[in-house]
Amino acid sequence: MIRYKISLALLCLIFTTILSAQSEGKFTLSGRIIDSSSGEDLISASIGIPEKAIGTVTNEYGFYSLTLPKGKFDIQFSYLGYETQIIPVDLFENIKLNIELSEKSNVIGEVVIDAKREKTKEHVASTEMGSVTVNIETVKKLPALFGEIDIIKTIQLLPGVKSIGEGSSGFFVRGGNVDQNLVLLDEAPIYNASHVLGFFSSFNPDAIKDMKLYKGTIPANYGGRLSSVLDIRMKEGNAKKFGLSGGIGTLMSRLAVEAPIGNNASFMLAGRRSYIDVVAKTVQAIRGKKSDEDNEFFFYDLNAKTNVKLGDSDRMFASGYFGRDVLGFSNDEFNSRVEWGNTTGTYRWNHIFSPKVFSNLTYYYSNYDYFFDFEQDLVRFKWDSNLREHSVKADFGIYVNPNNTLKFGAQTILHDIAPGDIESIEAGEIKQTFNIQKNKSYESAVYASNEHVVSDKLKFDYGLRFSMLNNVGPQEIYNLDENYEVIDTSNVDKGIYNTYTNFEPRFGMRYQLNEESSIKANYNRTAQYIQLASNGNFSTPFDIWFSSTRQIKPQLADQIGLGYFRNINKYGLSLSAEVYYRKFYNSIDFKDHAELLLNENLEGELRVGDGRAYGLELMAKKNTGTLTGWISYTYSKTQKQIPTINNGNWYNAKQDKPHDFSLVAIFEADDRVSLGTNFVYSTGSPVTLPTGRYDFGGVPVPVYSERNAARLPDFYRLDFSITIQSKKNKNRRFQSECVISLYNVLGRKNAFAINFKQEENDPNVTYAEKQSIFGRVPSFTYNIKF
Repeated sequence: MIRYKISLALLCLIFTTILSAQSEGKFTLSGRIIDSSSGEDLISASIGIPEKAIGTVTNEYGFYSLTLPKGKFDIQFSYLGYETQIIPVDLFENIKLNIELSEKSNVIGEVVIDAKREKTKEHVASTEMGSVTVNIETVKKLPALFGEIDIIKTIQLLPGVKSIGEGSSGFFVRGGNVDQNLVLLDEAPIYNASHVLGFFSSFNPDAIKDMKLYKGTIPANYGGRLSSVLDIRMKEGNAKKFGLSGGIGTLMSRLAVEAPIGNNASFMLAGRRSYIDVVAKTVQAIRGKKSDEDNEFFFYDLNAKTNVKLGDSDRMFASGYFGRDVLGFSNDEFNSRVEWGNTTGTYRWNHIFSPKVFSNLTYYYSNYDYFFDFEQDLVRFKWDSNLREHSVKADFGIYVNPNNTLKFGAQTILHDIAPGDIESIEAGEIKQTFNIQKNKSYESAVYASNEHVVSDKLKFDYGLRFSMLNNVGPQEIYNLDENYEVIDTSNVDKGIYNTYTNFEPRFGMRYQLNEESSIKANYNRTAQYIQLASNGNFSTPFDIWFSSTRQIKPQLADQIGLGYFRNINKYGLSLSAEVYYRKFYNSIDFKDHAELLLNENLEGELRVGDGRAYGLELMAKKNTGTLTGWISYTYSKTQKQIPTINNGNWYNAKQDKPHDFSLVAIFEADDRVSLGTNFVYSTGSPVTLPTGRYDFGGVPVPVYSERNAARLPDFYRLDFSITIQSKKNKNRRFQSECVISLYNVLGRKNAFAINFKQEENDPNVTYAEKQSIFGRVPSFTYNIKF
């Protein structure tokens, strides 16, 4: 009750602040900031009067609004890597001013460095903690597995973000599980953001414009996950001229096309396709080996987007993603095929009501599905599963004055989960069917937040999100006792049969000590209504998503953080130190030897308790000069306490890796050659290992340690790459580059798993065998751009 009263008081404070912030005798300068060469909107471009410390930044669609007293001003427009423009404005009425900024990426000069310094001011001046914007051009210069650029693996190099394991695109953030990260592509969630069982991410770098990770201060307009939000935006398409880019790599090729459509529209189309199976067959042929098997193993994805200007105040966007993995084996005895993938579609309408009021209406569709098809001796087994979502969301922004920016909105999501439809077929006839019952739920939310500048030194960002889950029938419900045993079942008809509600306050503050340093603090409450059933240390594409029900309460998390942020402009450095503590409620784990597949009573396999995570994150980032990059270190601890596990004592969660270190460096030798390297080290993952055994009827039975009481060996890896670009010529549009990389330079055999085997000559002796995936992996990629 106290928490609800605080939340309601916070909501009242938001609107009281806004109403009291109105003033007369002021006018508004508004418009969009775009790239002069492509027409792409520039996100988080800076607008303001530096000497008066007054300013704002563009939103996700390049729109800005700045309210000032009547008068003459020199307004500065800047963006990282672009020419800064200073334009005199005589503000005696509301003025709409659209700005085109020119890129200066091929000149390391005073203007570019000034723009970078202007951008890094936000590191100190904003209220955001634990949020990082990753430049896609930086990602392209870093070494990658098989030379394939991977934005998720770049995210894993940031403090507070930990990799699931060698080569995996899954990640843990500040003690949260992999399913507690909300990954958005043009506002549509991606439920399995990887290809090839996690070795490559789902995101084609040629299609991506911008991405931002929130792991500390999560804005009130985001919800549904406990730990983090990764917001990825696709390119809108070049509105000025035809463009083509792509690349041929060791295991896949890419191609992207973008162009204007008339004077008011543009499109972007990008695709990738791997040829892992083709390479494997070629190697076999070279070695003179023939195989009776017909195998296929590949993935492909397609990104598409278009936008149309309907006038000065309206724009429409339509974007989509389709990705698929295919794994098939076939010989004279059996045929098997497995597929999984994501499909999304997003439709958005931007409308500017006035120079101060901006809106965005979004509808998205997201589908994640997989199927398994196995046939042998005229007997066939088929299994289909999918998770579908439909959502409508309305967001509004009111730029009240330079000191207050109000955001509010609402969203409804339909979750439609079909865990499994199974058929057994003999001689072409269906002999048996088994359908794990579907479950549907509506997740809804309303939110409001305000960014409030109290003074030059003090700034607040406060908000409130109210979320709700409604389970809807028809549904068969398993009623469990305190030991998770089924007492009986009951059936409900169509309509709402269960409801959960939660208030989720969000608060951030910044106190600026001086021009180069500040102290920040934040508090977040987050709620999660759907989660992943995964009983191992590594998630797979076939893990099951399920919704909160009467038996499974929503997971909740409270996080507090405190940080010190500093810029050293003389050396182009940004420094940060953050500490955090996160408490998890209704945290789930699974009983020993849990049966998750084909289980109607999944709730009976769950165990519920509490969790906690705390840590220290240090980061030093160099933003300017020929040598750029960052060094980060994280110390953290993540534990769970569940009454029926480990005798009710705290135990290490599977994402607990206390020490994590990353070094990333990019050296621009000249305007054509750059060198990239990264080094990572982390504590080994917790595992449950056998500590002994006993004989039962002549059969050896292992005796296991407490849950996650042991660890895999520590992990470390060094990678290196060199990028060589063609000669640059202003009159020549065609550009190319060669990227040579070496993954795991030191040849470290990092442990993916530990297997236990018995000695062939002495069955009483058991030994441990470390399983590794990659040694040294060289690669070559040739990229083009026109």
